[in-house]
Amino acid sequence: MSRLQTQQEAFKAVDGGTIRDETQKQKMLANFMAPPILQLRIDAQVMLIKNVDETLVNGSTGRVVRFVDPAVYGTELDVDSAPTGEMGVIGTGSAVTAVGSAAKKTVAPASPVKLYPVVEFLLPNGGRRLYLVMPEIWKVELPDGEIQVSRAQVMFLYLHGILLLNGQLATTYPCLGNEHT
Repeated sequence: MSRLQTQQEAFKAVDGGTIRDETQKQKMLANFMAPPILQLRIDAQVMLIKNVDETLVNGSTGRVVRFVDPAVYGTELDVDSAPTGEMGVIGTGSAVTAVGSAAKKTVAPASPVKLYPVVEFLLPNGGRRLYLVMPEIWKVELPDGEIQVSRAQVMFLYLHGILLLNGQLATTYPCLGNEHT
């Protein structure tokens, strides 16, 4: 990704839960696919790590096309929005109360706006879909509802390598750290 000379954004996970033993908590968090810090650039290839619907599933790949303020995504204020293609929002959107014209930020106007990635996914039928990808929550929950550990993070990994065998996609290699940024 260091070869990409495009806008870069960093996404730091928000971890929580009731476990107080930091060693045990870190071991449980290590089982989540979502990384603690994710560095992305425009044009970076990414892979979903959670099912969204019947066509966008764990392992679906896409390309970051831009970063946008969720409060203006899909509105007349979204000056960079593409006029064609299906647009939507993925994730719980914990950073805002809504997306689009009804959005109200949860931070004071003087605070810097957090931009989130808009990703273009290629569909199995050859179509394309644009999605604003917001943080999603992964958690380990006890039967009584107690959340032992949780992580909120955008729901994909940066792909730093793709192996092709005889012209067919064989294996993708997700970047699990920041050593390739």
